[in-house]
Amino acid sequence: MGSKLMDARFAVLKQLNLRGMIAGSLFIDYAKVADQMTPEQYVQDVIEGKRFDTNLTKQLHKGFRVHNLIPNYFQDARTKNFAAAIVWENPDYDPTRPILRKANIIPVRFDVRLKPVATPAAVWSAAGI
Repeated sequence: MGSKLMDARFAVLKQLNLRGMIAGSLFIDYAKVADQMTPEQYVQDVIEGKRFDTNLTKQLHKGFRVHNLIPNYFQDARTKNFAAAIVWENPDYDPTRPILRKANIIPVRFDVRLKPVATPAAVWSAAGI
């Protein structure tokens, strides 16, 4: 599902003749080795193919490249709150062709605060399961 969604994003970028996309990527397997290496070393190993990361490796295979690391990106124990800024450049981008504007594209930054979710055991208990 995630791969098809990403392919749809790429198709829209190509159709609108946009230069590319920038995103944040959580490298979610980092916690397994966080006591042995820095986030920078871990991401470099993933980039070089020495290590597989469930999330970042797939994004690199889709054509993204790591631009830099972002500390305190998102509270997530798996990544020690780090993320990688990733960039995908549209191979079909033509700077001589006007950008097709079918809709207003407005960059937005959201400050999202997630609420704790009940554990499955608590939900089952409350439901009498």
